[in-house]
Amino acid sequence: MNNESKQKLAKQMPLYFIVFYIVGLILFAVPFTRELFISITSFTLLLVIGLVFYFHKQWNSNTIIVFATIMILSFLLEMIGVSTGKLFGSYQYDNGLGLKLFETPIIIGLNWLFLVYASQSIASKISQKKLPKILVGSLLMVGYDLIMEWAAPTMNMWHFTSPYPPIENFVTWFLASIFFHSILVITKINVENNAARSLFWIQMAFFAIIVFFNYQ
Repeated sequence: MNNESKQKLAKQMPLYFIVFYIVGLILFAVPFTRELFISITSFTLLLVIGLVFYFHKQWNSNTIIVFATIMILSFLLEMIGVSTGKLFGSYQYDNGLGLKLFETPIIIGLNWLFLVYASQSIASKISQKKLPKILVGSLLMVGYDLIMEWAAPTMNMWHFTSPYPPIENFVTWFLASIFFHSILVITKINVENNAARSLFWIQMAFFAIIVFFNYQ
């Protein structure tokens, strides 16, 4: 695909994502298709995140190393959290996110990378200064997680042993987000990506709708 065609497709991605997630809402809302929705969640995540990184503007060895570092460290963070219950609180992963390694979904590192990358892309539109970019990006991730924690059990992704997500979950999320955003900012990774920004907001809206209707 040439540059012009790729740029044209990038502009159309928000609409495609909206349609994609509307279909997802329908599959989730209909009892007959809900199990299908849950069973393909990990594959759909791979698809949409793959599309986002297809539009990444600057692939080089530095980018690959930084992205791999965030994926590996975030996976290890989740693995420690699940096994000890001391970082995020006591929780466990269900089957909605697919294959697991040490009781942790393999895809979770990629999801962390997407969230850090997309929220940093949004933050970079707000400010070009390092500290605001790190703080705004991290706060966006905590806001995302505030919604996601209520949708996750319904979607068979994960659940806490306590009735509500504990405060340490959000504290750890914030601190980890600051660390990962700092890596992106310090290494000057180009995060200008309209598809990433769009998907971040569309996913938040998708999970908020699921939470709204599930707790009615």
